[in-house]
Amino acid sequence: MNKFKVDVVVVGAGAGGICAAVGAARAGAKTLLIEAQDRIGGTGVYSPLGILCGLGPTAGQNINCGFLPELYPHLFPERASDETITYYDAEDLFERYQALVEGEERLEVWTSTRVDFCEVHDQAIHCLQTSGDVVARVDAAFFIDGTANGNLAAMAGAAFQVGREDDQQMQPATLTFTISKIKPERLSAEGEPPLRAERWGDKHKITQALGLNDAYRRLKVEGRTTNPKKGDMGVLYFPSPDASTLVFNHTRVTGIDPWDPESVSRGYESAEKQIFELWNEIKDHPALEEAELSIAPTLGIREGRRIVGDYMLTQKDCLEEARFDDMVAACCYPIDIHNPEGGDTEMVYIPGSGYYHIPFRCLCAKGWCNLLLGSRCISGTHEAHSSYRVMAPLTAIGQACGVAAALACRKSYSDIHDVKAEEIRYILKEQNQFVEGNVSEV
Repeated sequence: MNKFKVDVVVVGAGAGGICAAVGAARAGAKTLLIEAQDRIGGTGVYSPLGILCGLGPTAGQNINCGFLPELYPHLFPERASDETITYYDAEDLFERYQALVEGEERLEVWTSTRVDFCEVHDQAIHCLQTSGDVVARVDAAFFIDGTANGNLAAMAGAAFQVGREDDQQMQPATLTFTISKIKPERLSAEGEPPLRAERWGDKHKITQALGLNDAYRRLKVEGRTTNPKKGDMGVLYFPSPDASTLVFNHTRVTGIDPWDPESVSRGYESAEKQIFELWNEIKDHPALEEAELSIAPTLGIREGRRIVGDYMLTQKDCLEEARFDDMVAACCYPIDIHNPEGGDTEMVYIPGSGYYHIPFRCLCAKGWCNLLLGSRCISGTHEAHSSYRVMAPLTAIGQACGVAAALACRKSYSDIHDVKAEEIRYILKEQNQFVEGNVSEV
């Protein structure tokens, strides 16, 4: 078996994991990023939403920066207004992820590689064993769980929670789909210019022109859809600026076990059926005459394990705009809970400043000295998780983990808790990330 030794290992190459790996490498650590899929990118690429959520509470105020300007240059330095749709193309995002990691000489990336086993002693991970494209034993000083579902931390034996406190039920899954090659000129009244979709008001016009919400209401009233969403909730999608492409976040599948491949497979089939129910209802519209339907290759899972950390972020923290001395990231996205039963959606916006702090303690697995949490698996309640689970804050969370691990290596610490938040913030600020609180030069 091949043997490798690095400073930092990141498992999972979604938004958080990629930014953790790049953050660590730019801070001076020899870093390895391991991904089970054949391409990096995670949910944003394999189950694309078409929109970057959680960038900032108001136009020109981006509380998640970091590497986002390199990944979404069309959205920076600032959005034109609060009405701007922060659309992205999944293939373009993948290519920018690739460019981001390939630009780091201290970073190596293994794809199509699984972590089969981790060796643990005294509440510390000592090494990983991998299979797939790379069969190896990997030793490192610090490990970052960049998986959405806390797979590495759970494998090591860290404590975790799932779902709602009273019944452990998780938010429903969604299979996203895209309709492309739409003819925008056929969405406008005769003599008017083709519709654009750069602002939310434009999106409303597209919805009306295609009759999307009316179509879904008909399906519900006539019992011709298996989608559990209420008929008055309408069809959720996000358009490209030229209105030629729509990315739909419409399907819902309840009761999915994210760790059971058969459950996920059944969920995919159920959601695929919901897609064709809607598609068959709208496909004869003149604007869709040459349109193409494409379905995401993986089911989008909203919720999984939440690893227990040194502190658990709560809904109260989010809605009271919590400020922490050990702040290393921030989030402005609302409490957004899709009902586990599949009905309504609870959306509660962050008041006042519009954002809250995420403390370093939430990124440290409780009782572990070298395990960090760099994705949505950080320590928080079901309600808080529904806010920070989206891509923009996850990039900040991952980056903070990578910087913290690199700092610990630089100072020859064996316990991640010895790293000071003000030192993490100093490097994060150097890496273009939004921080608040004192900084201390390393």
